[in-house]
Amino acid sequence: MTILAVGVTDLIGLAQARLPVQTVRYVQLVWWVAVTVAAAFWIRPEGWVGAVAAFVAAAWYFIAERMNGPVEQSGQARSVPELFAWSAVGLVVILAGFTWLDIALLSAAVPAGLMWLALAILLTQTGNRLTRAILLLSGRELGADGQAAGAVPGSRLKGGRVIGPLERIFIMVLAVVGAYHVVAALMAAKGIVRFPEISADAKRDDPVQAGTKAEEFLVGSLASWGLAGGAALLASILL
Repeated sequence: MTILAVGVTDLIGLAQARLPVQTVRYVQLVWWVAVTVAAAFWIRPEGWVGAVAAFVAAAWYFIAERMNGPVEQSGQARSVPELFAWSAVGLVVILAGFTWLDIALLSAAVPAGLMWLALAILLTQTGNRLTRAILLLSGRELGADGQAAGAVPGSRLKGGRVIGPLERIFIMVLAVVGAYHVVAALMAAKGIVRFPEISADAKRDDPVQAGTKAEEFLVGSLASWGLAGGAALLASILL
């Protein structure tokens, strides 16, 4: 329930690019109320899980929302990315704890369709945000516009935001069905595609910046693959 609440919350948050912030917040509020009420009616005697899921999703939304605005140079403003990054770590711990609670103590029977839907949604926008937070913790800098350093200003190409979720979903499904050789081939292909960019970055004249693309690629890829592996492990246990 918490996985589904958080995942849908982040998907709704994508509408902020086209709708007023207040409208998006009203839609989010309706979603959190719907989760709470639905759990109270259909999940008994643990109907409280809906309220907990809505609370976690709301806290994650309002912390992550702070990352959408410009980043100022004051010390207080610069602490916002750290708050977001550590909240992402906290979110992963919370989701893992609730998973253990469901499996070990409550012995919850989760409908397979709902489980796949929740995990797939989690690996889309939420997966992107969690990966971004891990990159921030590793030392990745943000520009004055709040975007990652090195991003192309005004670029309409957002391939990474689409490739990442697709990659995570593919890895999760392939791992569950036991196609580990395909997973390995997918990981190798990603490295081959990015090799020219990483190789060119390693040859830069600036010794401080040289090699940062390789580190960013490794950290981001391992974080993304780790999320997919965790989702696959959860799916395998519940199935």
